[in-house]
Amino acid sequence: AEYMGHFLSVYFFSSRGPMAGRGEDDGGAKVKVCSGHTRPVQHIAYSNIVDGSYWFVSSCLDGKPQLRNGETGDWVGTFEGHKGAVWMSAINPAATKMATASGDYSSKLWDLLDGSDLYTWPHPHCVKSVDWSEDGGRAQLLTGCMDKKIRLFDLNRPDAEPAVLEAHTGSVKTALFDKEPDVAYSAASDNTVLRWDLRSLRPTHTLQLPDLATIECSRTCDMIIAASKFAVSFLSLLDLTVQRQYEYTEEVECAALAPDGGTFALGSRLKVREHDSASGAELQNHRGHHGPVFTVRYAPDCPTFASGSEDGMVRIWPTDEVVKRSKAAAAAPA
Repeated sequence: AEYMGHFLSVYFFSSRGPMAGRGEDDGGAKVKVCSGHTRPVQHIAYSNIVDGSYWFVSSCLDGKPQLRNGETGDWVGTFEGHKGAVWMSAINPAATKMATASGDYSSKLWDLLDGSDLYTWPHPHCVKSVDWSEDGGRAQLLTGCMDKKIRLFDLNRPDAEPAVLEAHTGSVKTALFDKEPDVAYSAASDNTVLRWDLRSLRPTHTLQLPDLATIECSRTCDMIIAASKFAVSFLSLLDLTVQRQYEYTEEVECAALAPDGGTFALGSRLKVREHDSASGAELQNHRGHHGPVFTVRYAPDCPTFASGSEDGMVRIWPTDEVVKRSKAAAAAPA
Protein backbone atom coordinates (compact mmCIF):
# COMPACT_ATOMS: atom_id res chain seq x y z
CA ALA A 1 0.00 0.00 0.00
CA GLU A 2 1.11 3.54 -0.61
CA TYR A 3 -0.07 6.85 0.81
CA MET A 4 -2.16 9.13 -1.39
CA GLY A 5 -1.90 12.31 0.67
CA HIS A 6 -3.83 11.53 3.83
CA PHE A 7 -5.19 8.17 2.69
CA LEU A 8 -3.82 4.68 2.20
CA SER A 9 -4.21 3.59 -1.40
CA VAL A 10 -5.39 0.04 -0.76
CA TYR A 11 -8.06 -2.22 -2.20
CA PHE A 12 -9.70 -3.95 0.73
CA PHE A 13 -12.33 -6.58 1.52
CA SER A 14 -13.20 -7.38 -2.08
CA SER A 15 -12.03 -9.75 -4.75
CA ARG A 16 -13.29 -7.33 -7.39
CA GLY A 17 -10.54 -5.22 -8.93
CA PRO A 18 -10.52 -1.43 -9.00
CA MET A 19 -13.16 0.14 -11.23
CA ALA A 20 -12.57 3.56 -12.70
CA GLY A 21 -15.32 6.00 -13.48
CA ARG A 22 -16.11 5.53 -17.18
CA GLY A 23 -16.39 8.82 -19.07
CA GLU A 24 -19.30 9.95 -21.24
CA ASP A 25 -19.64 13.26 -23.05
CA ASP A 26 -22.30 15.75 -21.92
CA GLY A 27 -22.17 19.08 -23.70
CA GLY A 28 -18.40 18.89 -24.01
CA ALA A 29 -17.93 18.01 -20.30
CA LYS A 30 -17.34 14.46 -19.13
CA VAL A 31 -19.93 12.47 -17.17
CA LYS A 32 -18.28 9.73 -15.10
CA VAL A 33 -20.17 6.44 -14.79
CA CYS A 34 -19.30 4.25 -11.79
CA SER A 35 -20.40 0.60 -11.91
CA GLY A 36 -19.94 -2.14 -9.33
CA HIS A 37 -23.15 -2.24 -7.29
CA THR A 38 -25.65 -5.00 -7.96
CA ARG A 39 -28.79 -3.37 -6.55
CA PRO A 40 -30.26 0.16 -6.23
CA VAL A 41 -28.01 2.90 -4.85
CA GLN A 42 -29.80 4.71 -2.01
CA HIS A 43 -27.37 7.37 -0.78
CA ILE A 44 -24.09 9.13 -1.55
CA ALA A 45 -21.97 10.74 1.18
CA TYR A 46 -18.97 12.97 0.38
CA SER A 47 -16.04 13.55 2.71
CA ASN A 48 -14.59 16.93 3.48
CA ILE A 49 -11.61 18.05 1.41
CA VAL A 50 -8.58 16.63 3.24
CA ASP A 51 -5.02 17.29 2.04
CA GLY A 52 -6.42 18.51 -1.29
CA SER A 53 -8.51 15.41 -2.03
CA TYR A 54 -11.95 14.07 -1.20
CA TRP A 55 -13.87 10.79 -1.42
CA PHE A 56 -17.44 9.57 -1.46
CA VAL A 57 -19.24 6.47 -0.22
CA SER A 58 -22.21 5.00 -2.09
CA SER A 59 -24.73 3.07 0.04
CA CYS A 60 -26.65 0.32 -1.71
CA LEU A 61 -29.32 -2.32 -1.18
CA ASP A 62 -26.63 -4.93 -1.98
CA GLY A 63 -25.32 -4.30 1.54
CA LYS A 64 -21.80 -3.40 0.38
CA PRO A 65 -20.96 0.33 0.51
CA GLN A 66 -18.20 1.41 -1.85
CA LEU A 67 -15.54 4.08 -1.32
CA ARG A 68 -14.46 6.06 -4.41
CA ASN A 69 -12.22 8.96 -5.27
CA GLY A 70 -14.56 11.96 -5.39
CA GLU A 71 -12.84 13.63 -8.33
CA THR A 72 -12.29 10.65 -10.67
CA GLY A 73 -14.89 8.15 -9.50
CA ASP A 74 -12.17 5.50 -9.22
CA TRP A 75 -13.00 2.63 -6.88
CA VAL A 76 -10.97 2.42 -3.67
CA GLY A 77 -12.66 -0.27 -1.62
CA THR A 78 -15.81 -2.17 -0.69
CA PHE A 79 -16.99 -2.56 2.91
CA GLU A 80 -18.28 -6.05 3.69
CA GLY A 81 -19.94 -6.96 6.98
CA HIS A 82 -23.61 -5.97 6.88
CA LYS A 83 -26.18 -8.73 6.38
CA GLY A 84 -28.81 -6.44 4.88
CA ALA A 85 -29.29 -3.37 2.73
CA VAL A 86 -27.23 -0.28 3.57
CA TRP A 87 -29.42 2.81 3.37
CA MET A 88 -27.06 5.62 4.31
CA SER A 89 -23.47 6.42 5.29
CA ALA A 90 -21.75 9.31 7.06
CA ILE A 91 -18.03 10.19 7.00
CA ASN A 92 -16.28 11.90 9.90
CA PRO A 93 -14.72 15.37 9.34
CA ALA A 94 -11.16 14.00 9.15
CA ALA A 95 -12.27 11.38 6.59
CA THR A 96 -10.72 8.53 8.59
CA LYS A 97 -13.91 6.77 9.73
CA MET A 98 -17.42 6.11 8.50
CA ALA A 99 -20.75 5.02 9.96
CA THR A 100 -23.48 3.11 8.11
CA ALA A 101 -27.22 2.52 8.59
CA SER A 102 -28.54 -0.88 7.58
CA GLY A 103 -31.62 -2.99 7.13
CA ASP A 104 -29.97 -5.71 9.24
CA TYR A 105 -31.09 -3.76 12.35
CA SER A 106 -27.69 -2.23 12.99
CA SER A 107 -25.42 0.74 12.51
CA LYS A 108 -21.71 0.09 12.08
CA LEU A 109 -18.50 2.07 12.56
CA TRP A 110 -15.75 1.52 9.97
CA ASP A 111 -12.12 2.47 9.46
CA LEU A 112 -11.90 4.27 6.09
CA LEU A 113 -8.15 3.68 5.83
CA ASP A 114 -8.24 -0.13 5.84
CA GLY A 115 -11.94 -1.03 5.64
CA SER A 116 -12.09 -2.76 9.02
CA ASP A 117 -15.36 -3.08 10.96
CA LEU A 118 -14.74 -1.31 14.28
CA TYR A 119 -18.05 -1.42 16.14
CA THR A 120 -21.72 -2.40 15.75
CA TRP A 121 -24.73 -0.78 17.42
CA PRO A 122 -27.80 -3.07 17.35
CA HIS A 123 -31.25 -1.54 16.81
CA PRO A 124 -34.76 -2.99 17.19
CA HIS A 125 -35.69 -2.31 13.55
CA CYS A 126 -34.20 -1.27 10.19
CA VAL A 127 -31.88 1.74 10.44
CA LYS A 128 -32.55 4.16 7.56
CA SER A 129 -30.37 7.15 8.48
CA VAL A 130 -27.04 8.01 10.10
CA ASP A 131 -25.08 11.22 10.65
CA TRP A 132 -21.82 12.19 12.36
CA SER A 133 -20.93 15.29 14.40
CA GLU A 134 -17.71 16.41 16.05
CA ASP A 135 -17.31 19.50 18.22
CA GLY A 136 -14.04 19.87 20.08
CA GLY A 137 -13.56 16.63 22.00
CA ARG A 138 -17.18 15.60 21.57
CA ALA A 139 -18.08 13.10 18.83
CA GLN A 140 -21.66 11.91 18.32
CA LEU A 141 -23.64 9.67 16.02
CA LEU A 142 -27.31 10.12 15.16
CA THR A 143 -29.41 7.26 13.76
CA GLY A 144 -32.97 7.21 12.46
CA CYS A 145 -34.90 3.97 12.71
CA MET A 146 -38.12 2.44 11.39
CA ASP A 147 -39.30 2.07 15.01
CA LYS A 148 -40.06 5.85 14.80
CA LYS A 149 -37.16 6.71 17.14
CA ILE A 150 -33.91 8.65 16.77
CA ARG A 151 -30.89 7.60 18.79
CA LEU A 152 -27.94 9.76 19.85
CA PHE A 153 -24.71 7.85 20.52
CA ASP A 154 -21.55 9.10 22.23
CA LEU A 155 -18.66 7.93 20.05
CA ASN A 156 -16.21 8.43 22.92
CA ARG A 157 -18.24 5.86 24.86
CA PRO A 158 -19.59 3.48 22.20
CA ASP A 159 -20.79 0.95 24.80
CA ALA A 160 -23.00 3.52 26.54
CA GLU A 161 -26.76 3.45 26.01
CA PRO A 162 -27.90 6.08 23.51
CA ALA A 163 -30.21 8.97 24.26
CA VAL A 164 -33.57 8.39 22.54
CA LEU A 165 -35.60 11.07 20.78
CA GLU A 166 -39.30 10.32 20.35
CA ALA A 167 -41.94 12.47 18.64
CA HIS A 168 -42.50 11.10 15.13
CA THR A 169 -45.53 8.92 14.46
CA GLY A 170 -43.97 7.31 11.39
CA SER A 171 -40.68 5.62 10.55
CA VAL A 172 -37.72 8.01 10.49
CA LYS A 173 -36.31 8.54 7.00
CA THR A 174 -33.57 11.08 7.79
CA ALA A 175 -31.94 12.42 10.98
CA LEU A 176 -29.20 15.02 10.57
CA PHE A 177 -27.04 17.22 12.79
CA ASP A 178 -26.99 20.99 12.44
CA LYS A 179 -23.62 22.76 12.40
CA GLU A 180 -24.51 23.67 15.99
CA PRO A 181 -23.75 20.51 18.00
CA ASP A 182 -26.92 20.64 20.12
CA VAL A 183 -29.39 20.92 17.23
CA ALA A 184 -30.64 18.25 14.82
CA TYR A 185 -33.37 17.79 12.20
CA SER A 186 -35.42 14.80 11.15
CA ALA A 187 -37.93 13.76 8.51
CA ALA A 188 -40.30 10.81 8.75
CA SER A 189 -43.04 8.94 6.93
CA ASP A 190 -45.57 10.97 8.94
CA ASN A 191 -44.71 13.84 6.51
CA THR A 192 -43.22 15.84 9.37
CA VAL A 193 -39.91 17.71 9.63
CA LEU A 194 -38.76 18.31 13.21
CA ARG A 195 -36.07 20.57 14.65
CA TRP A 196 -34.61 19.09 17.84
CA ASP A 197 -32.86 20.50 20.90
CA LEU A 198 -30.42 17.70 21.74
CA ARG A 199 -29.94 18.99 25.28
CA SER A 200 -33.59 18.49 26.21
CA LEU A 201 -34.17 15.73 23.59
CA ARG A 202 -37.34 17.54 22.58
CA PRO A 203 -38.49 19.05 19.27
CA THR A 204 -38.60 22.84 19.17
CA HIS A 205 -40.29 23.32 15.78
CA THR A 206 -42.50 21.23 13.49
CA LEU A 207 -43.38 21.47 9.81
CA GLN A 208 -45.81 19.35 7.80
CA LEU A 209 -44.93 18.76 4.13
CA PRO A 210 -47.26 16.59 2.03
CA ASP A 211 -45.65 13.51 0.45
CA LEU A 212 -42.29 14.25 2.10
CA ALA A 213 -39.45 12.16 0.64
CA THR A 214 -36.22 13.37 2.26
CA ILE A 215 -34.29 16.36 3.61
CA GLU A 216 -30.70 17.54 3.40
CA CYS A 217 -29.13 20.03 5.81
CA SER A 218 -26.66 22.42 4.16
CA ARG A 219 -24.28 23.52 6.90
CA THR A 220 -22.56 25.98 4.58
CA CYS A 221 -25.74 27.77 3.46
CA ASP A 222 -27.79 27.68 6.68
CA MET A 223 -30.64 26.01 4.82
CA ILE A 224 -32.55 22.72 4.66
CA ILE A 225 -33.67 21.48 1.26
CA ALA A 226 -36.67 19.16 1.38
CA ALA A 227 -37.87 16.96 -1.47
CA SER A 228 -41.57 16.17 -1.66
CA LYS A 229 -43.47 14.28 -4.35
CA PHE A 230 -43.95 17.28 -6.65
CA ALA A 231 -42.00 20.05 -4.90
CA VAL A 232 -38.66 21.20 -3.53
CA SER A 233 -38.74 23.45 -0.44
CA PHE A 234 -36.04 25.59 1.18
CA LEU A 235 -36.43 25.73 4.96
CA SER A 236 -34.89 27.98 7.61
CA LEU A 237 -32.57 26.19 10.04
CA LEU A 238 -33.84 28.38 12.86
CA ASP A 239 -37.57 27.65 12.75
CA LEU A 240 -38.28 25.50 9.64
CA THR A 241 -40.23 28.27 7.92
CA VAL A 242 -40.48 27.78 4.16
CA GLN A 243 -38.24 30.37 2.49
CA ARG A 244 -38.86 29.26 -1.11
CA GLN A 245 -40.76 26.45 -2.78
CA TYR A 246 -40.73 25.25 -6.38
CA GLU A 247 -43.39 22.91 -7.76
CA TYR A 248 -42.99 20.41 -10.62
CA THR A 249 -45.22 18.23 -12.77
CA GLU A 250 -42.70 15.38 -12.63
CA GLU A 251 -42.24 13.44 -9.39
CA VAL A 252 -39.22 14.41 -7.26
CA GLU A 253 -37.31 11.62 -5.50
CA CYS A 254 -34.47 13.61 -3.92
CA ALA A 255 -32.75 17.02 -3.88
CA ALA A 256 -29.44 18.56 -2.83
CA LEU A 257 -28.13 22.11 -2.45
CA ALA A 258 -24.73 23.17 -3.81
CA PRO A 259 -22.17 24.19 -1.17
CA ASP A 260 -22.34 27.83 -2.32
CA GLY A 261 -26.15 27.75 -2.34
CA GLY A 262 -26.40 29.07 -5.90
CA THR A 263 -27.86 25.94 -7.46
CA PHE A 264 -29.65 22.77 -6.47
CA ALA A 265 -29.93 19.35 -8.06
CA LEU A 266 -32.90 17.02 -8.01
CA GLY A 267 -33.52 13.45 -9.06
CA SER A 268 -36.73 12.15 -10.60
CA ARG A 269 -37.92 8.96 -12.31
CA LEU A 270 -35.23 8.95 -15.02
CA LYS A 271 -33.65 12.41 -14.99
CA VAL A 272 -31.15 14.42 -12.99
CA ARG A 273 -31.72 18.17 -13.21
CA GLU A 274 -29.88 21.24 -11.96
CA HIS A 275 -31.76 24.46 -11.13
CA ASP A 276 -30.99 28.01 -10.09
CA SER A 277 -31.75 28.40 -6.37
CA ALA A 278 -32.94 32.03 -6.56
CA SER A 279 -35.38 31.62 -9.45
CA GLY A 280 -35.97 27.88 -9.71
CA ALA A 281 -35.09 28.00 -13.42
CA GLU A 282 -33.81 24.78 -14.95
CA LEU A 283 -30.14 24.97 -15.93
CA GLN A 284 -29.32 21.41 -17.00
CA ASN A 285 -31.39 18.32 -17.72
CA HIS A 286 -29.45 15.05 -17.73
CA ARG A 287 -30.51 11.59 -18.84
CA GLY A 288 -28.55 8.39 -18.45
CA HIS A 289 -29.96 6.43 -15.51
CA HIS A 290 -32.27 3.51 -16.28
CA GLY A 291 -34.48 3.84 -13.20
CA PRO A 292 -35.57 6.30 -10.50
CA VAL A 293 -32.81 8.49 -9.03
CA PHE A 294 -32.81 8.04 -5.25
CA THR A 295 -29.94 10.30 -4.23
CA VAL A 296 -28.04 13.38 -5.44
CA ARG A 297 -25.11 15.10 -3.72
CA TYR A 298 -22.73 17.92 -4.66
CA ALA A 299 -18.98 17.49 -4.35
CA PRO A 300 -17.47 19.72 -1.64
CA ASP A 301 -15.55 21.84 -4.19
CA CYS A 302 -18.74 22.16 -6.30
CA PRO A 303 -17.64 21.40 -9.92
CA THR A 304 -19.67 18.17 -9.99
CA PHE A 305 -22.56 16.39 -8.34
CA ALA A 306 -23.23 12.66 -8.10
CA SER A 307 -26.42 10.66 -8.45
CA GLY A 308 -27.37 7.12 -7.49
CA SER A 309 -30.22 5.16 -9.04
CA GLU A 310 -32.31 2.03 -9.01
CA ASP A 311 -30.11 0.84 -11.90
CA GLY A 312 -27.21 0.33 -9.44
CA MET A 313 -25.06 3.01 -11.07
CA VAL A 314 -23.45 6.17 -9.71
CA ARG A 315 -23.01 9.00 -12.22
CA ILE A 316 -20.88 12.08 -11.63
CA TRP A 317 -22.26 15.06 -13.56
CA PRO A 318 -20.59 18.39 -14.38
CA THR A 319 -22.38 21.40 -12.93
CA ASP A 320 -24.01 23.97 -15.19
CA GLU A 321 -21.04 26.29 -14.73
CA VAL A 322 -18.60 23.59 -15.89
CA VAL A 323 -20.77 22.67 -18.89
CA LYS A 324 -20.99 26.30 -20.01
CA ARG A 325 -17.23 26.82 -19.64
CA SER A 326 -16.55 23.67 -21.64
CA LYS A 327 -18.90 24.75 -24.44
CA ALA A 328 -17.37 28.23 -24.54
CA ALA A 329 -13.86 26.77 -24.75
CA ALA A 330 -14.92 24.42 -27.57
CA ALA A 331 -16.49 27.29 -29.51
CA ALA A 332 -13.53 29.63 -29.11
CA PRO A 333 -11.32 30.07 -32.20
CA ALA A 334 -8.07 28.16 -32.12
